[in-house]
Amino acid sequence: MSYWTSEDNVAGKPGTALFIILPTIGCYRFRINEACYMCAYPTAAPKVRWSQEAIVDYVREALRKIEGKKGPFAVRMFTSGSFLDNGELKPETRRRIFELLAGMEDVEEIVIESRSELIRYDAVKELAEIVTDKHFEVAIGLETANDDIADVSINKGNTFEDFVKAAEITHEAGAKVKAYLLLKPIFLSERDGIEDVKESIIKAEPYTDTFSINITDIQKGTLYERLWEKKEYRPPWLWSAVEVLLWAKKRFPDKRILSDPVGAGSKRGPHNCLTDYDRTIGRAIKKFSATQDISHIENLKPECRERWEYIVENGLLDWQLVTW
Repeated sequence: MSYWTSEDNVAGKPGTALFIILPTIGCYRFRINEACYMCAYPTAAPKVRWSQEAIVDYVREALRKIEGKKGPFAVRMFTSGSFLDNGELKPETRRRIFELLAGMEDVEEIVIESRSELIRYDAVKELAEIVTDKHFEVAIGLETANDDIADVSINKGNTFEDFVKAAEITHEAGAKVKAYLLLKPIFLSERDGIEDVKESIIKAEPYTDTFSINITDIQKGTLYERLWEKKEYRPPWLWSAVEVLLWAKKRFPDKRILSDPVGAGSKRGPHNCLTDYDRTIGRAIKKFSATQDISHIENLKPECRERWEYIVENGLLDWQLVTW
């Protein structure tokens, strides 16, 4: 398990985020052999179950990383599953973690993750009432607002209506909603991947405070990896991510639009032509995400852009590509 800090957007302004991977048993869908096709995070969950007391101690240890340092800070907690799953974290454990955060003045934002079906009014309200003076957000893995894509390309096990219900419960309980959207699930062309995210943003916007665009990367042991190895799937072009982020921020300027291009410029991550400039674009996306200033991604050098434009304009599927 691990924790680290990174430049990020904190409640709408530049700051530092502390990311904490909590050592829980991970996603219940993984344990019943119904994991999302792109996700390998639960494989990193501890093989020996940690006690709830040990998990609280671990959070306390992680928080020392930002003690005495200049904020503002966001604390973003991941479990490789759902923070609101009682099988991973007991209600008392969640309360104790939030009580630790409530006493930290420079922590202005708190983010937890949960699947839609595990979001309950009482559970969210209890936490919201502990941190009333902070930006508290529940991140939900919507991935796409298209139920067919969610089923066939992701194996999500949720519908868009499930997301809407969870988002409404979250708002009623006093927290904000972050929607995770997946850029380019398998079986979609580059063009269709871009359009799916745009359509999903339009559909989910009334229920969402923050959008986080997750640019697909290839995780080990997944169906996505098997298709990638057969050259039947290519991770998204970075130009596709830039296109989506620019469009989203211009279309919905009051919404927070975030993205962390994991593995940018590598074969397994989002990339253009695998030159050094790919990493420059990745850094520009992170800078935009932290500041919400589109100038960081608006005037990038158009390296390799013509090839991307041809693929998008013609709707080519990944297995049709001569260049990879």
